[in-house]
Amino acid sequence: MKRAILSSLAVTALLGTASCAGQAPDDLAPDTRHKTFQEDPTKDPVQTPGAYAGGETNTFNHVADLGAGVARDPFDILAQRQEEGPPEVRTRLHSCQKIQYGTLRNVLISFGVNMDATSKPPSAGELWKGAAGALGAANYDARVGETILWSSAGAAKLFDIFVQAAPEIIANLPNVDQCKIDGTGPAVFDAQNNCNPDAVSCLIGRPATPDHVAICNSMVKAASDLDTGKKIAVATMLSAAHSCE
Repeated sequence: MKRAILSSLAVTALLGTASCAGQAPDDLAPDTRHKTFQEDPTKDPVQTPGAYAGGETNTFNHVADLGAGVARDPFDILAQRQEEGPPEVRTRLHSCQKIQYGTLRNVLISFGVNMDATSKPPSAGELWKGAAGALGAANYDARVGETILWSSAGAAKLFDIFVQAAPEIIANLPNVDQCKIDGTGPAVFDAQNNCNPDAVSCLIGRPATPDHVAICNSMVKAASDLDTGKKIAVATMLSAAHSCE
């Protein structure tokens, strides 16, 4: 009798084990025993299809203009873009890196400027040496790298340096190698004291347009005297070319 009872218990235990072997644990499968899972999807957003889809109530409403949050007339935006110029010009104006301190020295030397000259008022070389801070030069002792953006002080100092360097540049430009065509370099000004387009092209590093030459001539004529006008004209061309203006 005992042997029959033990056999019956063993069979029951094996059947129970077999029935549990094919069932996933509750923590590895959705618990379908709760009616809220099937009947009320709002109470279980993780399991609801489309819970992460964009909609009017769960996405950021981007402003449909280019202003500071106030809708603008598309024609107003078009007029602004036309005034700023084509994309390549806008990109140049808004992504221009400051000329590096050492590069400025090399540019001056390439135009025949003596960086070791001394004078009163200070020469271009002296101004350059004393303007390291304003021009954003690196301070390695303080572990400070060189700045990459222009400051007002740096732009003003750049123009001062070019003004002081202008007489040497005017005198040496015909002998500058990068300005020579067939072995001959252009003079900055002709016999009538007008700006030479070839010289302006060499100063700004691109083919000079009639507008470039007109600006150069206007600088010469607007000054208090001819020599001052020539220095300002050369400094203006160089400053604009090296500050993305």
